[in-house]
Amino acid sequence: MKVLLVHNRYQQRGGEDAVVDAEACMLARRGIEVQRFDADNDAIHGALAKIRISMSQFAGSGYIRARIANALSEFQPDVVHVHNWFPTISASIFRQCQAAHIPVVHTLHNYRLLCAGATLYRDGRVCEDCIGRTFRTPGIVHKCYRQSMAGTAAATAGMLTHWAIGTWRHSVDRFIALTEFSRKKLIEGGIAADKICIKPNFVEPDPGPGPGQGGYFLYAGRLTEEKGVRVLLDCWKNAPDLPRLWIAGDGPLREEVQNAVVTTSNVHWLGMKTGEEVVFLMKQAKATLCPSLWYEGMPRVVIESLAVGTPVIASKIGGYPEMIVDGESGALFATGEAGALLGRTRELDERAAWQNMRSQARLRFLAEYTGEKNFSVLLNIYRMAMDPGTSTFPVPVSPGTCHP
Repeated sequence: MKVLLVHNRYQQRGGEDAVVDAEACMLARRGIEVQRFDADNDAIHGALAKIRISMSQFAGSGYIRARIANALSEFQPDVVHVHNWFPTISASIFRQCQAAHIPVVHTLHNYRLLCAGATLYRDGRVCEDCIGRTFRTPGIVHKCYRQSMAGTAAATAGMLTHWAIGTWRHSVDRFIALTEFSRKKLIEGGIAADKICIKPNFVEPDPGPGPGQGGYFLYAGRLTEEKGVRVLLDCWKNAPDLPRLWIAGDGPLREEVQNAVVTTSNVHWLGMKTGEEVVFLMKQAKATLCPSLWYEGMPRVVIESLAVGTPVIASKIGGYPEMIVDGESGALFATGEAGALLGRTRELDERAAWQNMRSQARLRFLAEYTGEKNFSVLLNIYRMAMDPGTSTFPVPVSPGTCHP
């Protein structure tokens, strides 16, 4: 099988970029011939660039269309697997593939098809104002794409055009949602239920379990509002007796984190760390913390933590309840409530509960998030895209099932 893997990289490398790289390696290791088609967002600087790039998402640039046509002609893939196409590649790739009679699978890592900002989050809260609206004016009013009203208007117009001409109905053979929660949101937004499959992220190679003897809690990720960093800081500020909190990452809230380090003796900022360094820190941690305020897709940090046997304490929002069995492989707490987070950290700090959770976290990874299991699921999704009229391919019950 030959797979053209398509991805528009982000200006700041994140989890989605890492997922695409891992998927390419996973497929190649198992005999799939993979060719990459990558682009980047490096040209987006300034208000005019935002508007120009937003407008180009409908048809794409002539240069990109020519590159796509050349890749399809020369490589002749059996299936094209698109991850992020926005904004440089543009959604025109789907119609190009359809015209070439090549089946397409599209992984939806975020809510771009439903929301100009792609996150369903604004002004410190979850926002679903544009779901079900014909013209999606709230997103334009609130400048949800890069804080630009004109840019948001252009991006919204381009997206609504693709909805109107049937790109998402006719030019994509299978969508991949990362969680059942995400699948339901996409259906609410208008994606046909029978085209959506569920395939989670994964970690490969297996990093193996760690000892967990470091005596600290770990947060690893971007320092942003929607990630719940302020919830973390509030929790530790009000509980000086808690074990140390180690924060690995950088972002807009760096100064607030640095201030917390000065005023709170048990908070430590490590700055940016490589993926390998984060996994090492996880292996020693008591628990990994994910206090997100928004509907995250499927953070690799959770899967990595489960893989090394470190429990995860996460907000009870989005796909987290599907990934973490509360009281077994980790704990869930009321979103945005520092007091609730404090209660769950104290519970997990009890040694008996913690030791049991470590083994359960590791078992959760082995059951759901290995590369071998993920390959089986993805291969069947490709086969269904290539031959949508058949139901003879064995598809695992969970995850990776398609829901007619």
